[in-house]
Amino acid sequence: MAKKNKKKRSFLWWVWRFIKSCFFLTLRTVLFTVMLLLLICSALWLVFLKTFNAQHISELITDELQKRLDRPVAISSLDLKFINTVELKGFTVVDTEGAPGQALLAADSVTLRFKLLPLLEQKLVIDEVSLNAPRFSVVRGKDGTYNIPQIKTAKERSVYVSELTGRTFTVSVEDWTLKDGVISYKDLASGVSHAIYKLNLHFERLRFDELSRFTADMVLRNKWDGNISDMEIKGSGHVNFAGFNWNEFAVRSLRAQVFLFQKPLSVLLDLDNLRTPYFNARISVPSFESKDLSIFKTEGLNFSVPKSEVTAKGMLDKNYRLVRLNQAGVSAADVKLDARGTLDFSSPAYTADLKISSNFFNLEGKNRYYAPIGKYKLTGQASVDGQVTRTDGKYALTLFTAQVKDASGDIYGFKASGVTGEFQAKKDFSDLYAAITAGKVVVSDSVFDKLNLSASWRKGNLYAYIASTELNGIPFKMSLSVNNLKSPRRRIRTAIYLKHLDPMAFIGVVRDFVDVIVPLIPRGVKFKAPVEGDLAWLRNFRDRLPGFMPNFAGSLSADTFSSQVLSGNRFNAEFDFTGLRAGMKSLTGTLEARLEGGVIHQMEKLAEEQRALNVTFQPFIIMHRMERAGSFKVGQVLKDVPFTEMASSGHFASGRMQINNAYVVGPTISAVVSGWTDWVSENFDIIIGTMFSNTSRSGALAENLTDESGNPALSFRVSSSMLKPKLEMLRAKKTGATVRAAQDKGLETDFKTGQEFIQGDFHAKK
Repeated sequence: MAKKNKKKRSFLWWVWRFIKSCFFLTLRTVLFTVMLLLLICSALWLVFLKTFNAQHISELITDELQKRLDRPVAISSLDLKFINTVELKGFTVVDTEGAPGQALLAADSVTLRFKLLPLLEQKLVIDEVSLNAPRFSVVRGKDGTYNIPQIKTAKERSVYVSELTGRTFTVSVEDWTLKDGVISYKDLASGVSHAIYKLNLHFERLRFDELSRFTADMVLRNKWDGNISDMEIKGSGHVNFAGFNWNEFAVRSLRAQVFLFQKPLSVLLDLDNLRTPYFNARISVPSFESKDLSIFKTEGLNFSVPKSEVTAKGMLDKNYRLVRLNQAGVSAADVKLDARGTLDFSSPAYTADLKISSNFFNLEGKNRYYAPIGKYKLTGQASVDGQVTRTDGKYALTLFTAQVKDASGDIYGFKASGVTGEFQAKKDFSDLYAAITAGKVVVSDSVFDKLNLSASWRKGNLYAYIASTELNGIPFKMSLSVNNLKSPRRRIRTAIYLKHLDPMAFIGVVRDFVDVIVPLIPRGVKFKAPVEGDLAWLRNFRDRLPGFMPNFAGSLSADTFSSQVLSGNRFNAEFDFTGLRAGMKSLTGTLEARLEGGVIHQMEKLAEEQRALNVTFQPFIIMHRMERAGSFKVGQVLKDVPFTEMASSGHFASGRMQINNAYVVGPTISAVVSGWTDWVSENFDIIIGTMFSNTSRSGALAENLTDESGNPALSFRVSSSMLKPKLEMLRAKKTGATVRAAQDKGLETDFKTGQEFIQGDFHAKK
C-alpha cells in the first residue's frame, strides 16, 4: 500500500516539475526578447546619434524651410526627447510683406517622431510632424495682395547626408498634425478681421501631389455689429496640395459638421483651385427658430424654418472677393428655391445681383413658420421669382413675381377664393402689376365672381381693368385710373359697364368698398350716421360720399336700367366732377345721361310717398280728377308710363346743378325740364313742360291745359324747399315746340367713349 502511494506522488511531482520548467523557460524567452529589442533600439539610437547631429539637423531644417518659403526661419533649440522623437522649440517664420518683422507662423514647438527600423536601410521615415500651438497670421494689404508665400517643392526626393559618417538617408514624412492652432486674418484696406481658434488638423500619409486623407476641428470667430460669435466646425475629407500649385489644389468629399444651431449643420464640399476656387457644396440645415439667430439682432421677429437642404455650385474670383453662384438651391418642406448670381466684396460697399425662383408650393400651413400670416387664412398654391441687387450700399428688389393657383384668403377684408393669377413688382415695389384670370372676391356683401382683372401701379398712378366678371350675378366690366394717388388732388377716371344697372344697388357696392377700406386708413374716416325719413335717399348719399375721389370723371353704361322711379334700356352717362366730397359743397362739373325705351313707374303711388315727387306729379293728379271730361285715359298716365328717350345735361357749381337741357319723348308723355337744383341747401326752381298724346273721343280741355297744337299739355314751376315745395301752373301753349327744340338740341356728347370701352380691351401693361 505504501509502495502504491509513492508511485502516485511521483506522478504528481513530475507534472508540477514540468509546469514549473515551462514557466521559467517562457520567462527567460521573454526577457531575452526584450533585452534583444533593447539592444537593437540602443544600437539604432547609437546609429542615430552617430549619424544625426542635433545642431546640423536644426540648421538643415532652417535652411530647407527658408528655401521653400522664401521667408526667414528661426529655431531656438532642438532636443532629442525620446528614443524616436525630436522637438524643435521656438519655431518661427518671419513675415516680410503683410506685417514685416512679425511672425507669419509661430509655434511653441514642432515635434518629429520617426521610425527606427528603416534607419538600417538608410531611410529616415518621419512617422509624424506635430506643430504644437501654431499661430498663422494672414494679412491682406491695401493693394489687395496677401502675405502668403509661394511654397517651392523639391523636384527630387529629399535626402539627408550625415555630417559625421557621410552616409546618405532618404527622407519621407507620413503624417502631419496641427494641435491647438490659431489662424488670424486681417484686411488692412477695410479693417475687417476674422479668426479660427482651437484648430486641430491631422493629415494621414500626406503626399503633396496626390489626394491625402485629413481630419479637422476648429472654432470660427466672427464679429457682427458688435456681437462676437463662435462657430465650431468638425470634418474630414481628402486634400491634394498639387505640389503647392494652387491652381490645381483640390479638396474632395469634405464632410463637416458646423455647430451653428442646437443641432449641427452637415456639409459636403468639393473644392478646386485655390486662386479662383470652384466649389460644390451640399448643406443639411436642421430646423431652427429666430431666437437661434439672435446675434443678427432678430428681436421682434418670430419665425421658424423647417429642416432644409442647401446646395451651391460656383467659383470665387478677385482674391476671394467675388462669388459667382452658377447654381444654388434650397429645399425646405414643400418649398424649393433656385438661385444664381454674383456677390462682389471687392469694395467696402459690396455689390450683389441674385436671381431667385421657386416651385409651386402650398400656402396652407405656412403660418407654422411665420405666425403673422395666419390671419390671412391662405390656401392654394404659389410660386415666387425675383431679382435682388445691391449697389451703392443699398439693397434693391429689382424684380419680384408671384403666381398663385386656386388660392384663397382674407386680405384686409377682401375675401378671395379660387383665384389664379400673377403679381409682379419692380424697383423696390415702386412699379407693380397684378392679373387675375379666374376666381371670386367678396367685398362685404358684394360678390365679384368669374373675375378677369389686371392692374398696375407706376410713378404714383394706379390703373385697374376688369375685363369681365359677374357683380352679384350681373355681368360687369370696368376700367379705373387714378393719377397722383397719394395727392389730395388725385384725379380718378373710370369707365363702367353693367348688363343691368340698379342705381341703389350700385351705390351699395360703393358703400361696401368704403366699409372695407376705411378701417385700413390709419386716421380713419368719419361719416354722418345714416338717417331715415324725408329725403333720406339724398342725405345719406350726399353726406356719406368718400373723400378719396375729389376729382372724378368717366362713363357709365348699362344694357338695362331700373330704379324705383323709372326703368329702361341702353343707359349711358358721362360725368366730370371736381370737389366730390361729403356734403357736396364744393361739387363742380358736368353730367350727361340718356335712357332709351323705358317706363316711368307708378306716379300716383310715388307722389304719396315723396313730397317732392308729390308736387311734381300734382298736375297729373289734377288731370286725373278731370277724367270725367273724357279728354284722355289718365289712368294710364298715373300708373306705368312708357317713353322712347329720356336725356339730361347738367352743370354743377358748388353743389348747385344747372339744367342745361333735359327732355323726355314718348308715345304717351313728352316733357322738357329747365331750371336748377341745389343739393346742398335742398331747394330747387324747376320748370316742367309736359305734353300728352290726345286719346280723347269727346270732351274738351281748358286753353291753359293744351299747347298750340291742341294736344293736352301742362306747364308748371316747382320751387322752394324740397321738403315744402311750391307749385305754380304756367301757360302750356309752347310746350310741344319746347320739347321738339330740346330734342333737336340733344346732349353735348354722343357717348362714344362708353361704347368704345364696351367693345375694347384695355388690359394693364406689365
